[in-house]
Amino acid sequence: MAANKTLDPTTCTTAAEAFKYPLPQVRQFHRTLTSELDEKNARLRTLVGGSYRQLLGTAEMILHMRDDIGHVEDKLGRVGKGCGRGVVGGMATGLAKLQDSRRGGKRGAELEWSARMKVLDMCAVTVSRLMKKSGSSDSKGGKGSNLVLAAKVLVLSRLLAKSVDTVVPQRGAQDKEAADEIKKKLKVLRRRFERAVDRTLEKTGDNRDDLIQALCAYSLISSSGAKDVLHHFLSVRGTAMALCFDDEGEQKEEASSIMRALELYTKTLLDVQALVPRRLSEALSSLKAKPLLKDQSVRELEGLRLDVCEKWFGDEILFFMPYIRHDDLDGSHAVDMLKGWAKKASEVMLQGFAKTLDLMPEFKAVVELRTKILEIWIKEGGKARGFDPSVLLDGLRKVINGRLVELLQSRVSKLHLVSTEIEATLGSWQAGFTDQQESLWDPTMLEMEISNGATLFKKDIVARTYGRNLAVSRVYRGYQTWRHLVDEITVMIEQLKRQKWDDDLEDIEDDLSLESRNALLSTEDPQMLQDHLDSSLEKAYKELHEKTAPLLSTYQESENSGQISVYLLRVIRDIRLEMPKNSALRYFGLSLIPTLHDQLASTTSSTSLEAFTQAIKRKRVAGRALWEGEPELPVQPSPATFKLLHSLAMAMAKTGCDLWSPAAVVILKRHLSSELAERWNEALKEQKEIKETKVNGTATNGDVTAAKHTDGAEGAVSSEAKEESSGTNGTGKAEALEVAGVVDASVRKDMATQSLFDILLLQSAFETPESTTVFEEGLERLEITLESQTDLDAASSKRLQQGAKEYWKRTNLLFGLLA
Repeated sequence: MAANKTLDPTTCTTAAEAFKYPLPQVRQFHRTLTSELDEKNARLRTLVGGSYRQLLGTAEMILHMRDDIGHVEDKLGRVGKGCGRGVVGGMATGLAKLQDSRRGGKRGAELEWSARMKVLDMCAVTVSRLMKKSGSSDSKGGKGSNLVLAAKVLVLSRLLAKSVDTVVPQRGAQDKEAADEIKKKLKVLRRRFERAVDRTLEKTGDNRDDLIQALCAYSLISSSGAKDVLHHFLSVRGTAMALCFDDEGEQKEEASSIMRALELYTKTLLDVQALVPRRLSEALSSLKAKPLLKDQSVRELEGLRLDVCEKWFGDEILFFMPYIRHDDLDGSHAVDMLKGWAKKASEVMLQGFAKTLDLMPEFKAVVELRTKILEIWIKEGGKARGFDPSVLLDGLRKVINGRLVELLQSRVSKLHLVSTEIEATLGSWQAGFTDQQESLWDPTMLEMEISNGATLFKKDIVARTYGRNLAVSRVYRGYQTWRHLVDEITVMIEQLKRQKWDDDLEDIEDDLSLESRNALLSTEDPQMLQDHLDSSLEKAYKELHEKTAPLLSTYQESENSGQISVYLLRVIRDIRLEMPKNSALRYFGLSLIPTLHDQLASTTSSTSLEAFTQAIKRKRVAGRALWEGEPELPVQPSPATFKLLHSLAMAMAKTGCDLWSPAAVVILKRHLSSELAERWNEALKEQKEIKETKVNGTATNGDVTAAKHTDGAEGAVSSEAKEESSGTNGTGKAEALEVAGVVDASVRKDMATQSLFDILLLQSAFETPESTTVFEEGLERLEITLESQTDLDAASSKRLQQGAKEYWKRTNLLFGLLA
């Protein structure tokens, strides 16, 4: 039965009862008892500790009470000794004597003088302390209240100084010096106090309590009414605005000065409308509600000791009440004063703003300042009642736009530096040095650094490809620098067009005023700047064109005219490649290009044409054995013609591949066509004149035998020419005949046929898209002349023409730039 029961600690009282149960239950019972004992021990320790701390606190309190009781007993003992009959009797006797001396006599005057001088001296100390408190941010009553209290103390010091002045003539020299010293100190303090009041009036903020207190302090110190106080306030704010522009500083400070001036202007309008006339009149009226010495704030100044010394002041000082007119300013007069001040202040601000902008040379800085200034005015300018914010807004816009236009024109006008650089280069031209071109395959290119993206390497490749030597690069870099300035202006104008001025959710303006303002600031002003930019660019490029054009005629007769034309072509090309987006500028330099191309074509082809002119005067056909067909016709040009085309291609490449635009190639081909036709015709005329001279000379002699001899000679020449064509002793004999001036008819026919092939080939080489009428008076007329000398039938002529065209198709790639 015992095994089935659970051991209950509350019912088991002895060990014998516990051991009646099984061992596991006994162990559980033991653990339960142990845990309960531990809990009870913990509670007992907590109770004992708390009681011990209470006992310690009680003992410490008993010790403090014992010390306090000792101090009280000592003080009560001293009080008891002082309350004795003899002590009280002595005090009464002394007081009676003091009262007797106060009623008059020399002793009373001494006490009155001493009391007033003591308070007067302490007034200076008290005012200094109050001014220091007004300058700190931790003053209890605020900066303005300390200024008012200091003003009251200064008024008291003025009264005391006046009363002292009436007694000074009766005092000694030492007292006079002491009085004068105190008055000097008070004058200095008064000036410091006035500056402190003005500094407070200059400060802007949403809290107007300090402002109204400062105005009250000025009224007390100067005995001014509401009208004079308002006038002084407006004068201080106007002077502060003017001083914002007088300080010379950095650009950042210059920008802050105009924002400070604008803030003063807007806050003055709002402050005056908030304070005048009601709040200012009430504040001034409260200053004369009670006598000065009855003011609790003045009496609480311990340094003055008024509770002891005021009995010696007299009724004039004791019952003095400040006389201030608080009702001399009505609303209409205040409005007139404010409007008059606003007109003058706006003029001062706009003049100072213009001077500030004159010190800012950066277009971007002026635009950023424009944004800040207009944001401030748009946010604050419309809050003042009775003032049209658009008036000052137009004034600000006029000043800003004037400076922006001035900077814009100044930047654009710097394009004249490009023409100056061109003139300087041409004036110091050195053949072989100024026009020196570096090859794209120069070994120095392989030695260039190619790290970091090979920027320099790529720039050098582009420069050499476009023929930008040192002379051209100087102009090009100067032009790029100028373009960077113009591009910055263009970017800023676009930024002005994207600006919005109606993002203020608290703006209570109507939609019409918002649209009008946005149209002014985001449309009209940027468009005005864009128009000035376009007109300035047109003027600048026109001046550059007008300065460049006379250089062509100036250096036309120079021996370096060809290289100078190449230089000018490259300069004009680089300028036209990076011109601003303005349709009026697209004609810049175009009128100079044909003249430069003509000079380029003449210079490039002169050597080749001279060599070819000498070659066409020969009187034999080179390569006659290579003719093909029946009848035999040439299938390739003469060596002189091939050399002409080859030398032209080489000369063009040497001059610079970048120069040969389609227009330049067309002008070159026209020049070559006219020159070749003219020189070829001259050569044909010379041959014809030689032939006619020989024939006429023979006919004049009338010698039939000589004529027969001539016929025989011609027959011999003909046979020798045939032998030359067959390859037997042809060269030597042909040259001999050539020297002798004797040409067989068949040789002349072969020469005409070969020349006709060359002419047809050159026509194909010099053909241009618009060349339908170019050769009518040139190579085509020469072709007709030579056809008449060849006596070819239609089929042969067609075969010759087809052969020339086929030859050009096969070989035109050999003459790359000409093709």
